[in-house]
Amino acid sequence: MSTQESERRRPNPFYLAFDLLRAKLLAADQALGVSEAVFEHATESPQEWLERIPEGEMPGMVADICDSSSGCVKYRPSLSWPDRGIDYLLRAVRDFRTQSYLWTIARSFEHFREFVETVEAELADSDGVCTGEGSEPSKDTGPNEDRRFDLALRRVRDAAPALVACEMTNARKIQLQQWIRGAAAIRHAVAHNEGILRKEVYEKYRDSGLEEHFPGELEEDAGYVLKPTPKTAARAVRTFREYGVAIYKSVSEAHGFPATLAGPDGEITTWRR
Repeated sequence: MSTQESERRRPNPFYLAFDLLRAKLLAADQALGVSEAVFEHATESPQEWLERIPEGEMPGMVADICDSSSGCVKYRPSLSWPDRGIDYLLRAVRDFRTQSYLWTIARSFEHFREFVETVEAELADSDGVCTGEGSEPSKDTGPNEDRRFDLALRRVRDAAPALVACEMTNARKIQLQQWIRGAAAIRHAVAHNEGILRKEVYEKYRDSGLEEHFPGELEEDAGYVLKPTPKTAARAVRTFREYGVAIYKSVSEAHGFPATLAGPDGEITTWRR
């Protein structure tokens, strides 16, 4: 039996990492839907927003953590807030909405990074042959995290040359190598700078489709303030998912494993080129 035939008889060691990535990105898709359901009225006018507050007393609400009794009070909205106060409340709701999209994108990047590092670990035995016994990806979130991810992705490309062709030429017409570098910068901005890219970072990535894929506004005193929409956030999650598919297919085929998917009824489907 040839080595390739022997490899094909073994379970695909990349499948579990890929399946976990799909599950996590499915959760991200669902989170976006929940956010939209919660915030669907956030773009209404102040008067329309206030009209949604029910008349009469609101149900009891826990108000005082220091109260030894129930701490519940009744609350009746006055509906007489000044317009400036109403605008402030609406702006706060919209800001929270934007933050939910930013964190969805950032967490999706982290899921994708964990997937790439897990795949790279499967490839990283001393002979450069897939053994299925890779180590767990690092959970370090320090300054070396981006370099570690870049190195892992380069090793995956080296092990699966077909991936490079897909990164450069694909049905979505996205330069994925540029896109993922921009996504990494977005994740860093969300985690460390309240969703704002420093000007020098913005200038570094602006020519690689940054504004198209991750919309925002350049503010002179702050930097590039990210302002994702539901559509652009969903599109980012989709790109992470499709990039994951490209990696899974490429490394599986490069090492003689069929790139399979388990369907809802347990059936196995194999991708063919």
